[in-house]
Amino acid sequence: MSKIARVGAMAFFVGGMLIGTLLTPAYAQQTILPRNTVPVTAHELRQIYGDKTWQWSAGGARFIGKDRRLIAFSEKPGKPTFAEGRWKIDNDGRLCLVAVWVTKEGSAPANTCFQHVRDRGTIYQRREPSGNWYIFKTFRPKPEDEYAKLTKEDTVSPNMDRLKKSLTVSASQGG
Repeated sequence: MSKIARVGAMAFFVGGMLIGTLLTPAYAQQTILPRNTVPVTAHELRQIYGDKTWQWSAGGARFIGKDRRLIAFSEKPGKPTFAEGRWKIDNDGRLCLVAVWVTKEGSAPANTCFQHVRDRGTIYQRREPSGNWYIFKTFRPKPEDEYAKLTKEDTVSPNMDRLKKSLTVSASQGG
């Protein structure tokens, strides 16, 4: 396997693993959906995510409203990474994060989507294509809701800039 292929495979693996683990709550367990759920609209998704940061235990994602830009970073021990791309929404309740993840080994694209449905005031979410449904936001939001991890504060940009410089220098020096 060539060096380029190894780097691409490693970056793809790391990016996929990070986005999969960071964006799925640890407590997410199988939830049975109520019978009358309907998809969350694109307008509602824009209200939920637009110009907000989704805080993770070791990083976060910033959903920039203008041009629906997405920036994200993670500093899991030994695996610093950042991503740049876009977030897409539709009227079927789908939010997709389409980005290129960069590690010290290289970079690779990743596309991760989440489905959102609601029943009255409660919103349910699952990672597509086959993640478990879990309560994203209760009718009366609770501190343990995943929704509570969304904040207006941009905690991503400063870390992003630092990691971008660090990982770009590291990659240009051969890792």
